[in-house]
Amino acid sequence: MNTKDYIYLDEDLLNSHLAQFEKGLLIKETSEHGLENSDSTNGEITANAGMNGIFGIGLQLQNKVSEGDSSTESEFTKNIVENVLNDYAVDLLMQDCADNGVLHSFNSASEGDFISYESIFQIYDFEYLKSIIDFECLKPILDADTPPQNPGPQASKGEKAKYKLALDAHRAKNRNAEATLKTLYNFSSFADRLLADSILVKVNGGLAICKRNKLRLNKAQVSFENESSRKIKIFGVISTVKKETHPSGNFVPFNPNQLDQVSSILFDITLSNFNMLHDNDKIIKPIAIYFEAD
Repeated sequence: MNTKDYIYLDEDLLNSHLAQFEKGLLIKETSEHGLENSDSTNGEITANAGMNGIFGIGLQLQNKVSEGDSSTESEFTKNIVENVLNDYAVDLLMQDCADNGVLHSFNSASEGDFISYESIFQIYDFEYLKSIIDFECLKPILDADTPPQNPGPQASKGEKAKYKLALDAHRAKNRNAEATLKTLYNFSSFADRLLADSILVKVNGGLAICKRNKLRLNKAQVSFENESSRKIKIFGVISTVKKETHPSGNFVPFNPNQLDQVSSILFDITLSNFNMLHDNDKIIKPIAIYFEAD
């Protein structure tokens, strides 16, 4: 059996598509009894969650939680129940797509098609990048790079000349580092504003636009995933196909009635200039992103 290590799951998209295949879907029924406040010392919660009418299978998860000193335990348990249901629902939706002939290979997929695609990947979180390359915060690290030692007034001309060359090289390296940091900061600040509450997952031939609040990892964990040698799997819908990119910024004359395309144009120029978007790349609206293990 293959298990899935989820890093992203959009429950709204998942349940919307699944409900359409199943002609309506009951995801969760919750009944609560007893007191729910920080001073509660007893009470009981029963959470009934299920999916009915899917391949004739009814899945029921029931959990009774006796309240201790707070409602934290019950909230935690309800979250677990919902996660279990959502994880299972991904498999059900993928099976529905396959059975109904709407699950396509990535290479042949067109706009609006469901795809399940495995690829090497890169994750871009510009909000996080902006926060960790603030120049004032990193300046102590740059200053920690010890300059060459002055040989003193008694040094020979050769030693003094060597020192001057080393000092010039040291200063040039620091200037270059500062300029690079400022460029990265300015770019990440603009990209963060352009992409709003999104992170990007770049795969071969495509780019997934992900909602930040649907990630199952925190920012540091997402950053370390970029070092993984595993391939990532994306289950989602092709939103559009980027026929042509403009890394040089050269567009045909812009008309006033094209204001709706301004953000897309800026998106195009910004990402293609940094080799993150290419001609014929497919823009993916992901439902689930995960690693699969045997």
